[in-house]
Amino acid sequence: MRMSRFEHLLDAHGADLGRWPPAEAQAARVLLMASPEAQALLHRAATLEDALRESRALPDAATLARMRTHVAGRVARMPLPERPGALAWLRPLLPFGGGALATLLACGLWLTFAPLSEAPDFSAPRQIAMIESTE
Repeated sequence: MRMSRFEHLLDAHGADLGRWPPAEAQAARVLLMASPEAQALLHRAATLEDALRESRALPDAATLARMRTHVAGRVARMPLPERPGALAWLRPLLPFGGGALATLLACGLWLTFAPLSEAPDFSAPRQIAMIESTE
């Protein structure tokens, strides 16, 4: 194991070799037996971890119990998630509601089933002929 790899693993997993991946921990033990620099790095990391562990304030047991009771009460009052309905697959197709879809459906039905009017044929050639005759 190279020293740079040892430093990286020391930063990532801490000074306790029991928290390291087993293969990496074995290689680190071999390096520690041979390198005083690695031993000094491990000692420095362990000292820093001990100082951090001692400096943190432990919560009061009564405060912790109140917090747990409060969280449990809030979780108990939360509504259960709704089960998706039978038409849940239709929801992505209606991002703005069903009004636009209903309007399109109504227009399609009207165009499909509306009776043809008996109005005279106003096709383009007939309109051109009507315009030319009025001049």
